[in-house]
Amino acid sequence: MHYTNLMSSLFEKFATHEFSSIIQVWINKAYVRIFNVNLDEFDTLRNYPSLNALFTRSLVKMRKFDKTQSHMIAPCDSVIMEFGECQDDYAIQIKGKKYRVSDFIKVKLENDYIFVNFYLSPSDYHRFHAPINLRVKRLDFITGRLLRVNEKTLLKHKEVFVKNKRVVLECEDDFGETLYLVAIGALNVGKIQINFAPKVANFKESQSIVFETPIFVQKGEEIGSFLMGSTIVLFSKNWQYDLKQRERVYFGQCIAKSMKES
Repeated sequence: MHYTNLMSSLFEKFATHEFSSIIQVWINKAYVRIFNVNLDEFDTLRNYPSLNALFTRSLVKMRKFDKTQSHMIAPCDSVIMEFGECQDDYAIQIKGKKYRVSDFIKVKLENDYIFVNFYLSPSDYHRFHAPINLRVKRLDFITGRLLRVNEKTLLKHKEVFVKNKRVVLECEDDFGETLYLVAIGALNVGKIQINFAPKVANFKESQSIVFETPIFVQKGEEIGSFLMGSTIVLFSKNWQYDLKQRERVYFGQCIAKSMKES
């Protein structure tokens, strides 16, 4: 077992343990203070019986968003670390550091695919949602390490995305285009929860699930969650993005418009 996986496993035991209410509130307050967590849209700290419950907190009220299918929304609260066009089977991890897409999602994409890297910090809302109506056709769980995915680590190490544990969702949008949504694990992110395939969180070895009847996930519907911060990578085509590098985006915010007629 890689040391980062061992560290994440030990942290998970601590985070999922429910301490007495007095101690747990103190732990929760310390976490909120250290990471400057904004709880305006969430429950009170006393209602989170473990640190894991605080990490995976849900919104008290669903955010309003444009439900037009020709508009794509951000799938999560995050920072846009990198985005651009896939070229010759390569995408960018950060600042020119490339990785081979076919090593990452096990599929070689055409050059007209656009990649977007959404980085979720420890202070962010850790659930992720469908950016548009999706029909999930296949799920690939790929085992790997749990290296950090923050800027410092991405700049220091090559192919972190390819080395880390991840879940790849192959989907189809309302325009018949194939879209890939990848949830990447990281240090202290021992499990990736997928709501329509709950067993994935406990997979130990790489494996795939093909859905004979695609799983429909409505735009804005929750897909899953992370323990602590991590990264979502989106690969899509025929979408015109309106994004800037290092821009902070929020789940529900419009980030792209379709280049095809509905």
